[in-house]
Amino acid sequence: MGSAKYAFFWGCTIPARLPFMEKSTRLVMDALEVKYTDLAGFTCCPEKSLFETYNERQWLLTAARNLAVAEQAGLDIVAACNGCYGTLKSVANRLDLEPATKEWVNRSLAAIGMEYKGLVRVRHLVELLHDEVGPAGIRARVEKPLSGMRIAVHPGCHMVRPSSAIHFDDPLHPVKFDALVEALGAESVSYHTKMMCCGGALSNVGELEDSMALTRKKLLELQRVGVDAMTLFCPACFMQFDQKQYMAQRQGEHLHIPVFTYPELVGLALGLSPAELGLGNHRVDTAPFFKTWEEKLTHFMEVRRHLDLASVRRCYECGACVADCPVAEIVDQFNPNELIGRLLDGKIEELLKSKAIWYCVECHTCYELCPQKFGMEKVFTALKHLAMEQGLMPPPVKGGLDMFFKTGRLGAPDERNRKKLGLEPLPPGGGEELARLLAGLREARDEE
Repeated sequence: MGSAKYAFFWGCTIPARLPFMEKSTRLVMDALEVKYTDLAGFTCCPEKSLFETYNERQWLLTAARNLAVAEQAGLDIVAACNGCYGTLKSVANRLDLEPATKEWVNRSLAAIGMEYKGLVRVRHLVELLHDEVGPAGIRARVEKPLSGMRIAVHPGCHMVRPSSAIHFDDPLHPVKFDALVEALGAESVSYHTKMMCCGGALSNVGELEDSMALTRKKLLELQRVGVDAMTLFCPACFMQFDQKQYMAQRQGEHLHIPVFTYPELVGLALGLSPAELGLGNHRVDTAPFFKTWEEKLTHFMEVRRHLDLASVRRCYECGACVADCPVAEIVDQFNPNELIGRLLDGKIEELLKSKAIWYCVECHTCYELCPQKFGMEKVFTALKHLAMEQGLMPPPVKGGLDMFFKTGRLGAPDERNRKKLGLEPLPPGGGEELARLLAGLREARDEE
């Protein structure tokens, strides 16, 4: 086990039905330098709604044995499956709070030479990634940001519930998963049915139509709010939203939300290919996601040459100096914060073609008021530069550039009026020499 800190509890569903989820998770754990190992001896967690309902003592004892396996190895448990996490965390919490139950468990475990002392800690993978690696640690490793992509987080029922046993995030309004999505550069989209069950539990009792009704309700809302994809951790939720959605598509339903596990999104942002991550095993077509991402990534990589996007997002979220912008105060159609939001949404081509970016007069008011010394003007200066590189500019701006490159000036001296005022003629300018100098600079840039 070497320097391993965690025993990874894969559960039953991931290795049996979704091994590509295991592959992408392993690749990402290794890339993020999370020290983990696989332990011999684990069994089903066991699944709560089935086994606790059937026989609570068997459920408790099976989970306690799994906890004892990790404890004997001196390792904490990390799980990506919501169901496994919910069972193991709930049982560990209950044994901590109920000495009599723990005593009974240990009498039973003694028959196979085992004991549970209560030293092992159970963590969900999202908890580990947020609290240990951290959003900043993930952001620092991103090679291909998901900037401008609109991603819907689906936590699932058992990631943060029941709150009596699971304490790492708010059970009604969790935020840690969202923070991890935004660490990749994407926008975590707020939506009404975020905390609604996927419906998979109804499939398990044979109620397929009612199960699909829950799935459909969430997917239709996500289509209305315009997301590029859904992300989740739970393998049962993945099968519901990917495989059941695909079956509905085959029957003519107009559902089209690509589904990714969070480790898959991390892998893509780290520069791993879809083939390496096993994305060919998805049933719902992911091509629309990649088409949109490629378009936005091309534009964002260009923007990143001029701007720190994390600073741009902080500027957008602050928005304090909008009220101090003298142009925004007079010109109703100029809303700097709204334009910066469109940039973060990936609408870069639209912005470059718009007149709105030229309303920033670069008066430096926002810069001087900004506690970060960033200032909205930096965004508009960069956008205007990119627009000018594409030849997109107001006619007066183009005219000024043309004159500058031709004469080295923005206006020829009015010698007639100067003479009337008794001014001596100006000495010859250096326009021709400057033109040769700048031409050489352009040629050198073209050769790079």
